[in-house]
Amino acid sequence: GREQAQALARRLAAWPIRAIYASDLQRAAETAVTLAETVGLSPQFDPEWRERDVGEFSGLTGDETRQRYPEVWQGMKRGAINPPNGETHDRLAERAIAAFRRTLARHEGEMAAIVSHGGTLAAVVTHVLGLPMNSYGRFSLRGNTGLSIVVQDDRGVYLLLLNDTSHLSHIPVSIPQPSG
Repeated sequence: GREQAQALARRLAAWPIRAIYASDLQRAAETAVTLAETVGLSPQFDPEWRERDVGEFSGLTGDETRQRYPEVWQGMKRGAINPPNGETHDRLAERAIAAFRRTLARHEGEMAAIVSHGGTLAAVVTHVLGLPMNSYGRFSLRGNTGLSIVVQDDRGVYLLLLNDTSHLSHIPVSIPQPSG
């Protein structure tokens, strides 16, 4: 993970980034610090950029979750699931979209970097694309340090790049195979 963060930082070193916002959870925070040191900024940690609280699923593998909560896991075939005592997908989306809108408002005409997590960023991308929030899983943000670019200009807000990991081409990465 640290090597991936360093590769991303090298890629973005000359970009005109004016602010870095990040989840305060360890992996995202460490990545943000690596990027910030490279571009000469201090990251601003914000719990609004955290990944979804998965409640009783915390610390469990996928297999353990399927075994302990088969009825909840079955719901995933129909879309996003809401883990017992966790944050709902709708609440995650509300939180992420609000943080995204604040960032856009603070940095109109500037480049800001956001270092967060797959589910949180997927909610933002879903919003930008105008997809229904219940269309969970229509695209993948797998691959740590994937770079997505959202642009705001006189035409509005649009997605320019989705989860590009070309800066990792020198690092062996395993790509999950679809389960059948």
